[in-house]
Formats: sequence, structure tokens, C-alpha cells
Amino acid sequence: MAQCPSAQAAQKTLFTIFALLGMMNGLWAASIPLLQKRLNLTADILGLSMFCFALGAMLATFVVPKYILRHSTRWVMMVSATIIWLTFPLMLDASSLSTLLPINVAVGFGFGAMDASMNSHAFNVEHFLQKPTMSLLHAGWSVGTIVGSAAVAAVLYLSMPYMGSMYAICIAALALMWTLRQWCYAHDFQASDTADALTNSTRLPFTLIVIAIMTALSFFTEGAISDWAGLFLRDDKFASPTQTALSLAAFSIGMTFARFRGDAWRARFSILPLLRASCGGAALATLAFIASPNAPLALLSLAVAGVCSANIVPLLFVRAGHIEGVPSARGVAYVAGMGYASLLGGPALLGYLAHHWSLSASFFIVVSCNVILFLEAFWRMKQQR
Repeated sequence: MAQCPSAQAAQKTLFTIFALLGMMNGLWAASIPLLQKRLNLTADILGLSMFCFALGAMLATFVVPKYILRHSTRWVMMVSATIIWLTFPLMLDASSLSTLLPINVAVGFGFGAMDASMNSHAFNVEHFLQKPTMSLLHAGWSVGTIVGSAAVAAVLYLSMPYMGSMYAICIAALALMWTLRQWCYAHDFQASDTADALTNSTRLPFTLIVIAIMTALSFFTEGAISDWAGLFLRDDKFASPTQTALSLAAFSIGMTFARFRGDAWRARFSILPLLRASCGGAALATLAFIASPNAPLALLSLAVAGVCSANIVPLLFVRAGHIEGVPSARGVAYVAGMGYASLLGGPALLGYLAHHWSLSASFFIVVSCNVILFLEAFWRMKQQR
């Protein structure tokens, strides 16, 4: 067993780890209607369940940097994976709301810890690979989400035992995760240079705070489209059930395609110009989605919005991980935590606007967020000239 894997092997391994976490996200998203029906959850109680998940994820990002610097990103990934895959089936099999909510927090905690640690580990891979790879790794997440959703659909279509299948998938995922451990870097290349940064500096750099706010806006926009685009198609564009079901698929396919291309675009155009173009394109595509006269054009606009939105979060993570004097683990965990914090109140805000005004008004908030992201990238580019 090699002590230090090759950069290519580490890249493929981390791609698979991203895909495994994406698969869990897909399994959860596809299982929500089943869980809601089985426990007879109202919309507000289901929202509380999602709130608990996001709360756990946000809390994890506050403790992860300390353990990464003390042990390594690989150690945190393994512990996080164990938490996720042991508690996730328990969440799906919860017998009551009082059981569901604390398990939501536990799964969310593992999810947030894994998200922060695997994105931090990506800087090890980029360092040894000597080329951008963050977008490709996030493409693994997108692929995993599609696989997870398809797995639930297949289980239901073939009339297989649902919970038995979920337990089998989770056991297999955990076993695969521990098998992949040998191809992850045991030590983080930044640790020796920045291990004391967490304790020597308690003040967060202004740049990190700004990037964290931008990340929160980006998480918010992605979540808004994922949660509300189908309802907007159904209610405002009079889409058929099939067209409504295709809303998330159109957005996800666009994102997956662009993330496979994102590293090449980053190498060619650099971070800030690509970020500016992505945010501007996402704003225009969302406007086109709102203004589309029919469902097919709205679906096309969603796919374009997916292409434009795909690399915003990976690019913001890269910026957070390369702030001078800040360990990549601390930077990534902080901005990820702000992202999850935006998910605590974001869906509720959009629901409030949709109830009192319209879904169109809600999506104009999404456009505004992308405009703010565009302006920040433009301002940062102007500063660097």
C-alpha cells in the first residue's frame, strides 16, 4: 500500500468521494415524498426537518477546521462518512417526528463535515496535480445526485424492498469509502505552514467575509431553483406533470456538463473573469426562465441557468482556500458554513414571498443575488488591475 498516492489516483478517488456524497443527496431528495407520506408530515413540519438538517451542517463547519489541522482532512472525511452512512438509513426509517428531527441534525452534521473536509482535501489534489480540478470534483457531486435519484426510482419501479435497499446501499457506500482511504493523502500540504494560523489570528480577513457572503447567496440561488422551479413551471407556465418533473433534471444536466468543462475554463480565463461571466449568465438565464412564454422554453432556460451556475460555488471555494494567512480548511469551512446558514431561512423567505406576492417575485430575488455576485467579481477584478 503506497504511503503517498499518485496525483491522478487521488483525483479519481476524490471524484468518487464527491459522487458518494452527491448520491446521498440524491437519495434524500428522492425519498422526501415517501417520508412525508409515511409520517404524514405537513409542509411546515417538512420544512422544520430540512431546517434541522441545515442546522447540523452549519454547526459542523465551526468544528471541522480544528480537527482537520489536528488530524488531517482524510481523518475527518472518514469520520464524517461513518456518521453519514450509519445515520442516514435511520433517518429514512424514522418512526416518528421526535425521532426524525435529532437524526436530521446528526446526518446534517456529518454532511457538513464531509463537505468541508473533502473540499479542503481538493487543495491537496490540486497542489500535487499542478492543475485545476475543483470543478471536475464538483461534477462528481452532480453525477452522484443523479445516480442517487435514479436508484430510488429503480427501487420503486422494480418493487424492491425500499428500506432493505437503502440499508444495503448505505453499507456498500461506507465500505467503499473506507476502501478509498488508501488513495487519499494522509497529510495536508498546507498544515505545516499554517497550523498555527487558526490560533494566532481570531480576526477573520475582510476578503474571507465577503467570499462567505457571496457563497451564501450562491447556495441560496441554487436551492431556490432546486426547490421552487417545478412549482413555478406548474403554476405559472401550466406545465404538464412530466415537464414539471423535468425541471430539476434540466438544471442538473446543465450543471453537470459545465462542471466537467469548468477546470479547462478556469485554466484559460482565470477565476474572476469566469466567475463574473458565470454570475452574469445565471442572472440573464433566470430572467429568461421567468419571462418564458411556455414550459419548453422555461426548461431550456433552466438548463442554461445550470450551465452558468455550475462553477460559481467551486470558484468561491477556490478563492476561500487561497487567502493568504488562512488555512484552506478554515477558509472553506467558514464559507461553507455561511452557505448552509443561507439554507436555514432561504426556503422560508421564498415561500413567504410566493404566498404574499407570487413565485415570480421570489425568482427576482434569485436574479438579484446573481447580480450582486456579478458586481463583486467585477469590483474585485477592477481592484487587481
